[in-house]
Amino acid sequence: MANFWKTNHLLQLSLILILAATLRFYGLNWDQNQHLHPDERFLTMVTEALEWPKSIPEYFSTPISPLNPANKNFPFFVYGTFPLFLVKAAAQILNLTDYDHLVLMGRALSGLFDLGTVVIVFLIGKKAFSSKAGLLAALLYTVAVLPIQQAHFFTVDTFTNFFMLAAFYLLLLTLTRPSWWLIIFSAILFGLGVSSKINALLLLPVFLLVALSSFLENSRRTLYHYSVFFLLALLTFRIFDPYAFSATSIFDLSLTPLLKSLMELNNLASPSSSYPPSVQWFHTTPLLYPLRDIIFWGLGLPLGIAAFLGTLALTIKTFRVLIATKLQVFRLSFTQNSILLLLTFTGSVFFYQGIQFAKAMRYFLPLYPPLLILTAFFLESLKLSRPIKLSFLILALIWPLSFVSIYTQPHTRVQASEWIYKNIPAGSQISYEYWDDPLPLNLPQHSSSIYQGVRFPLYDSETSQKWEQMAQNLNQTNYIILSSNRLYGSITRSPEKYPQTNQFYKSLFDGSLGFTKVAEFTSRPVLPVPFLHICLRPPFTNYGIIAHQNSTCPNFGLNIIDDYADEMFTVYDHPKVIIFQKVAPINLPAVSLNNP
Repeated sequence: MANFWKTNHLLQLSLILILAATLRFYGLNWDQNQHLHPDERFLTMVTEALEWPKSIPEYFSTPISPLNPANKNFPFFVYGTFPLFLVKAAAQILNLTDYDHLVLMGRALSGLFDLGTVVIVFLIGKKAFSSKAGLLAALLYTVAVLPIQQAHFFTVDTFTNFFMLAAFYLLLLTLTRPSWWLIIFSAILFGLGVSSKINALLLLPVFLLVALSSFLENSRRTLYHYSVFFLLALLTFRIFDPYAFSATSIFDLSLTPLLKSLMELNNLASPSSSYPPSVQWFHTTPLLYPLRDIIFWGLGLPLGIAAFLGTLALTIKTFRVLIATKLQVFRLSFTQNSILLLLTFTGSVFFYQGIQFAKAMRYFLPLYPPLLILTAFFLESLKLSRPIKLSFLILALIWPLSFVSIYTQPHTRVQASEWIYKNIPAGSQISYEYWDDPLPLNLPQHSSSIYQGVRFPLYDSETSQKWEQMAQNLNQTNYIILSSNRLYGSITRSPEKYPQTNQFYKSLFDGSLGFTKVAEFTSRPVLPVPFLHICLRPPFTNYGIIAHQNSTCPNFGLNIIDDYADEMFTVYDHPKVIIFQKVAPINLPAVSLNNP
């Protein structure tokens, strides 16, 4: 009977992995080789430029190694290098080293590592709670939307996520059977996580908690184990992210290049910065802003609500247990310790990232596995009837299945480009917003050079010179093209910083500027249900210019308006493109500016 259940669980896990692979690898070339994700573009260019050193000393020599991005004209590099090394090696083995294939190789490996995360989610749930909880956790992570989306991108986040969770799993095993092998492999995996992205250090509170629990039972063994752990993790980091160090040999551990880049990044991503990507986080509430994104967009309802309520209930219960045991964690059962560690893992990521100025959704990816393991345990502990469980799973599938629909059609910028070539005469003067991708894209048998581009510097500070230039630009522009909501979705949250630009967008959208909308292209999440026409516009996301009030919505199925989710959730793989045509003389309202 036991063997039957083992076989049955293996079959169920296999089916979950098939579903996970389908959701992650379907539509891998989602932008039709147009390279429309800026971080991907950067990582692909860096990976393509890197060359393998001729010797081990050259590999560890930061000033001269051809594998160092700084030596290939990419001095500002804040990512870990290990994922790039991995992608480049795999691409060379398969002879797919050109620019177009390299990004697809990166996306494929990103999806593959996220499949590995699904497996580890199951193993943790099974070890900490039960096989049923492990299977449910794997299924919940499989259908969570943010991991599905990130698995389609060649970025370092899914690699980091995998290594952090794998290190956590081995650390969890040490609670029941302390072992040198577990310590060694956990240290290596943790080092690889930090070598992928420095944010993997957010796992340190978990390590310290495990070390404390072990120390109270056997202090000498714990000191030996974790001395080796941190030394081996540092050595792994030194080997696989060698150019974080200003080194000429493996024994040089000065972190000057990494610290310099991180300080520069911190200055750019701050409330006082004029760096364009930072504008999107002006006037966002710490903790509440990412919580909204996680519940509604990253997980989707009702899974988001279940995760929130389950985590809250388990936090309260664990707090009471700790009080009852007078904070003596070694007296907790293995299940109680597992819950405490999962809560610590989730909380360290959420609270650290949630109070930062930059709150991009992908920064919170590492909390999704532990959060959903806790959610699975919570749901299993409710002992719900089978019909209720089935109904919940069906509802939870609506959001991921709707989201994946964006990969069933050409990218909206490709669709818009085809429309432009067909409907806008050659020689027309068309605008593009500084810091966003200009349209039209170059397509087979079509070149954007047949149009004259007019640059709109709308992220610039509000000065009279800016608007004198904008007035000239508007007078010569025949078509205004917004290739996403990147600018108007962020600038309109800060009317005190951009008063004239806010008025410009209002006039553009209401038609008083002298332009009228002639085309709109969207690829929103949709579940094509016959005879059903529902457009969901969550009211709590309405801020800034409500440009989607008159947006087109397909006349069938369940359509989810996600224009005002976190910017990075939409502008890469399914941005809304709007095209305006000049129909009257320009009427640019004047706004009193504070600065000359």
